[in-house]
Amino acid sequence: MSNWCYLLSRSAVRILFSPFVRLQIWHAPGAVEPQGASVLVSNHISHFDPVLLSVVFTRAIDWMTTEEFYDNPIGAAWLRALDTFPVDRSRPDHRALRLGVERLRAGRIVGVFPEGGIRAGATSVLGGAIPKGGATALARLADVPIIPCVVFGSDRLYAARNWCPGPPRIPVWVGIGTPFSVSHLDDARGNLGLADVMREIGAGTIAHFALGPDDLPAPPQHRKGRDLSA
Repeated sequence: MSNWCYLLSRSAVRILFSPFVRLQIWHAPGAVEPQGASVLVSNHISHFDPVLLSVVFTRAIDWMTTEEFYDNPIGAAWLRALDTFPVDRSRPDHRALRLGVERLRAGRIVGVFPEGGIRAGATSVLGGAIPKGGATALARLADVPIIPCVVFGSDRLYAARNWCPGPPRIPVWVGIGTPFSVSHLDDARGNLGLADVMREIGAGTIAHFALGPDDLPAPPQHRKGRDLSA
C-alpha cells in the first residue's frame, strides 16, 4: 500500500478512536482477507462505518462516497487523496460505476454501502429491505467477488456522552462473511442473494456476540438522545 494519506488517516483513526471504541470482529467460516480485487459491502448505520471498516481490513479500500461530501473543497481534496470517488445517489450514476470497475480491474478493493445511506429497522437490508444494485453491478461487470460485512454498535457514537475516555469503551461489532460471486446472476437475483448473505452474517454476528435488542441499529436521532454506554 503506497497511499500515504490513507496510511496516515488510518493511523490517526486508530489513535483517536482507541480510547472510546472497542472493535470486536467475527469471521464467518471461510471468511478471508481479500487478496485480489473485490467489492466490499456492508450495512450502514452511522457516518463512522467507513473509517472503522478501514481499520478492520489490512488493505486499502476505495470507498464509493455520496457526492454531497465533496461540496467542501478541503474535504473533497482529502477524500480524493484517500482514493474515494463520488456517486450521485439520486439517479443511476454510470460515471461512478465506470470508475468503480476501473479500480477493480486495477486489482483494488472498492467499498460500497448498498443501502444507499444510513438505515435502521425496516428500511435496512438487515430489516428486510432490498439493497440497491450498484454493488452487485460492479462485481458482475468486473467479474470479482463480493466481501460481505455487517456492523453493529457504531451508531452509539452519535451520543456525545459516549466520547468520554476510559472504561467502558463503546463496543463495535463487525462480522465478515465468505466471499461470493454474482457474475452468473442478473440484477434482481444478485440483489436478493446479497440481501440473504448479509442477513445470514448479521444473524451469525448477533449470535456470536450474544447481542441484545439495544445493541441493534437505531436511527441517529434515537441514539443522540440516549446514554448507551452501559
